[in-house]
Amino acid sequence: MRKKIVILFAGYLFTILMGLLSCVPKCGPFPDKFKLNKIDWYVCRSVYYDTANINYKLEHFSIIDSSVIYNEYSVLMTMTPETYYSTIQRTNSISLYNSVYACSPIDPTTDEKIDSISIYCDKDFDTEHPTGKNIADLFDVVVVDEVNNIYNQKFTLKDYLDPKPFVPSQMTLILKSPPDKTSEFEFTIKYYQDGIDYDYFEYKTNKIVIKKE
Repeated sequence: MRKKIVILFAGYLFTILMGLLSCVPKCGPFPDKFKLNKIDWYVCRSVYYDTANINYKLEHFSIIDSSVIYNEYSVLMTMTPETYYSTIQRTNSISLYNSVYACSPIDPTTDEKIDSISIYCDKDFDTEHPTGKNIADLFDVVVVDEVNNIYNQKFTLKDYLDPKPFVPSQMTLILKSPPDKTSEFEFTIKYYQDGIDYDYFEYKTNKIVIKKE
């Protein structure tokens, strides 16, 4: 009799446990990390409004007739991430507690950091920036980094890169100094990072007439 009671009780507990598990949402766990596997590059005309709302501080336009005033010349860099599971996430994913809350995932973060960005011109840009010299100091950068709550914030490129920032969602390089004379220019941008799969990306812009004024 006692044995039957134990069996019945065990069956009862098993039924309850199966009922609880059946109530667990059939989603998650979700990737908690991302790594950069591609950069999409666009040469465009960009206007930055210091006093506007964060959502409207930066506007991008197509370049008409292959010419643009110097302080609106920009290169938009959109980071294409690949998400993955960190070691911690894989370990936690087996727990019932984690499964219950898996349908409210946090945004994936990254361990990859930008090391440096170098920019080279195909001809002398001004007297201080001849062909072959890194002219990255002539650019500002507008950053969108949703993980770190940075939305259309503007920095000098040097100031932004000095602390070795984590890879953001998007960067727009904007020229801030005029050339010595209006001319057609082409730039090569070299991006270096402390990455997982990739440490280097390169892009050569199309030729655009950059107007001095």
